[in-house]
Amino acid sequence: MILRLGIIAIVFLCAEISSAQEVFESSDPTIVVSDDSIAVILDPALKSAVDSLEVGNPGAAAVALRDILEKNSAHTQALRLLISAYLRVEDFDRAIDVCQQLAVQDSTDASALVTLGYLYQQIGDMILSEQYYLQGLALDPDVIAAYQGLGWIYLKTGQLERALDMASETAERMPHYALNYILMGRALTAQGFFEDAAIAYNRAFALQNGLRDQYGILLQELGLRHRLRR
Repeated sequence: MILRLGIIAIVFLCAEISSAQEVFESSDPTIVVSDDSIAVILDPALKSAVDSLEVGNPGAAAVALRDILEKNSAHTQALRLLISAYLRVEDFDRAIDVCQQLAVQDSTDASALVTLGYLYQQIGDMILSEQYYLQGLALDPDVIAAYQGLGWIYLKTGQLERALDMASETAERMPHYALNYILMGRALTAQGFFEDAAIAYNRAFALQNGLRDQYGILLQELGLRHRLRR
C-alpha cells in the first residue's frame, strides 16, 4: 500500500468557505500527497485505519490511530490519518490539536499550516486562520487551498480587493479550477463590476456545468437587477 506524504489533499466541495459549508476532505482516505510527489510505503500497522476510512467509518479509524500514537506520538503517517478521521466527522477542535502536533514536528510542512488555517476558519477564528494561511504560503506559494481560504475570509470581511487578488492568484496557478470563478464573481459583484462578474460565473459553469444548479441564481440575479445581456 502506498502513502504519498506531504501536503494534506484538499477538495473544495462547496465554494462558501466563509459560511463553513466548504469541507476540506481528501478524495483519497490517506489524505496526503507530497509537494514533490514522492511515494512512501504506508506503515502496515495503519492498514486497518485506512480500511476503516475507505468504508466510511472514521470513528473506528480514530480509535486505531490513537492506539498507535500512544505507543509512538511522533508517527507522522498516523497523525495525518487521524486528522483525516476528525475532518470526516467535523471534529475541528481535535483536528486542530493533532495538526498542531504535526506542525511542531515539521516546521517546513506547509500543509499542516494551511490545514490549521482551514480549521480555525471553521470554528470562526478568522485572525488565526489568516495567519496560518499566510504562514503556509510563505513556505509554499503554490498551495491553492490557502488562496481560496484567504479569498473567502477577505470577501466576508469586506476586503474586496484582497479577495479578488486571491482569486487572481488561484487563476494564475490553476486556471481550470471552476469554483475559483464563483469566488471571483462574488468579489466582482460586491465591487459593482457586474458585467465582469457575469463573465466569471459563466466561466465557472463552462468549466463545471454542475455548479449551475447551485450558483446559477447568482447569475440570474445579476441579469434581473442590472439588466445584463446573456
